[in-house]
Amino acid sequence: MTFLSRLIPLALGATLLSACTTMENPFGGGYPGPPMPGPTGVFFHAVGQEPGWTLDIDPRQMRFSGPYGQGPISQPTPRAINGFAGEIYQTPRLNVNVVHGRCRDGMSGRAYPDKVQVRADNRSFEGCGGPTDVPSAAPPVMSGPLADSHWQVVSVNGRTTPLKGEYRMDFTFDRVSARFGCNSFSGTYALDRDMMSTGPLMSTKMACRDPAASFESQGSAVVTQPARVRFSPGHLTLTNNAGIIELERR
Repeated sequence: MTFLSRLIPLALGATLLSACTTMENPFGGGYPGPPMPGPTGVFFHAVGQEPGWTLDIDPRQMRFSGPYGQGPISQPTPRAINGFAGEIYQTPRLNVNVVHGRCRDGMSGRAYPDKVQVRADNRSFEGCGGPTDVPSAAPPVMSGPLADSHWQVVSVNGRTTPLKGEYRMDFTFDRVSARFGCNSFSGTYALDRDMMSTGPLMSTKMACRDPAASFESQGSAVVTQPARVRFSPGHLTLTNNAGIIELERR
């Protein structure tokens, strides 16, 4: 075999290999064209529950806020690797795997276009997410984990709820309603990482007898002040200087 006859197959093989190699896309390849950044520059947002976490990716950095306010972890946004089912972002502290496929958040019931797996400092998390320019993508961080959730009050300041009366808290996208045995309370709320704050709460003015009266006084004192939110499977805890409320999912 001549030198030229050996060289031709090698050159052909190199050509085919280069044709199979795609340039990494910093914005991912699962959508037509690069996603448009949202108002804060974020082009991808993801959330997870029990424990709750959030992930934001913008052209410069990835920011992961862990459960119960741990972190955050920030890493420079790497070039996205186009995987078989979605995009992969790899950094020393954060590895993100986006799998294109419908995902429904178990707490809010919201639908997202992607499943998201995060490896943060050797801890694994799973959740849902999507580009911020997709209408059905994740809800704003301010209310995400509590939106469209319903809870039964188990205790206030360690005191178990009385047998009679209605003891509950219900959250929509931006409003909360509550009953601690007698009157109804309702108003706006916002969740920033693990801190919940409420706007002015309106309430009915029924005269209440004990034990509902004292129970309601303690419960309302907690929800009318900024409270730290802690999630565990099927449970929610609100804590501040006024006391602690333990709730179970209804």
